[in-house]
Amino acid sequence: MRLEFFTTQRWLLARPWLLALAASLGAHAWLMQAGSSTPRSAERATPGIATVRMLNQKVPAPVASGMTAEPAATRRPDRPRRPGPAMPAEAPAAAPESRPESAPDSATGPAPVQAPPASVRLAAPGEWHYILLQNGQYGRARLNWQPGERDYSLLLERELDGRPLPAWKSQGQLDAQGLSPDRYVQQRRGRDMVATNFRREEGLISFSASSEEVPLPAGVQDRLSWWIQLAAMIEAAPERYPPGSELRLPVVALRGEAREWRFEVLDQQTLELPGASIARALHLRRAALGPYSGDIEVWLDPARGHIPVQLIMDLPDDRGWQMQLSAPAEKP
Repeated sequence: MRLEFFTTQRWLLARPWLLALAASLGAHAWLMQAGSSTPRSAERATPGIATVRMLNQKVPAPVASGMTAEPAATRRPDRPRRPGPAMPAEAPAAAPESRPESAPDSATGPAPVQAPPASVRLAAPGEWHYILLQNGQYGRARLNWQPGERDYSLLLERELDGRPLPAWKSQGQLDAQGLSPDRYVQQRRGRDMVATNFRREEGLISFSASSEEVPLPAGVQDRLSWWIQLAAMIEAAPERYPPGSELRLPVVALRGEAREWRFEVLDQQTLELPGASIARALHLRRAALGPYSGDIEVWLDPARGHIPVQLIMDLPDDRGWQMQLSAPAEKP
């Protein structure tokens, strides 16, 4: 064995390059062992050469699509990712809805009402008698109109086949716009049955049959006062209402909000009525407001301050009725 060792040593000394190679391998092995003992946290805390070069680079400008490029220092190395569910694209923010200022809430409410013009000319006080026709039966009606200096009283009494029907009564003030009702009632034997109250100081309309309160628009009329108000508006300026024109009037229901009644001026007619022959009677029509309202047709006499001389309330369910001017002593 000793002879063999010396033989190998003499062979290595005879080849110096082999000694250099052996020394290099030994030094490399020692360095690898020393490096394995260095903590991983220290290795991460010390930036390498590649990291320093990336920090010194300039951040590229945003790309054309509007996406901003991420700085190189914050980029993470590309790693394979598991495919996940596709995320829906974010919808663009909706523009604020624009609504016309005067557009009505046709789905939830009635069209906005407009106040009548300030120029009116009221008919003189008077009493007019009519023949009443309802559901195939004849009767009589009497309209009494009593305007004062600042207030008015209007009463419609009816009877059908010898039995009295509920009377309609409207009372209120007179102003630049004409009739301004304070209270409308339906009476039976002199007692109020149903009432509509116009609380103008509060801007509200209330009803005796319910606790509901609705806004009070300017120029609003009740179920009877519109007869005289319509006549006063046309009497003030009949030239403004030729055939084909339209007249608007807000009218409140018995238990509901005010609706805008639109009267279409149709034509002028000559009427032969039981009470008189009417020349150039102005014929107007209001279309039905809904399935339960029906059409209204009215003929106004210019010789009587455009007071209604014929009226047709075409209501559904045989509730419609008609009136024609008659003489006081005329019997059906």
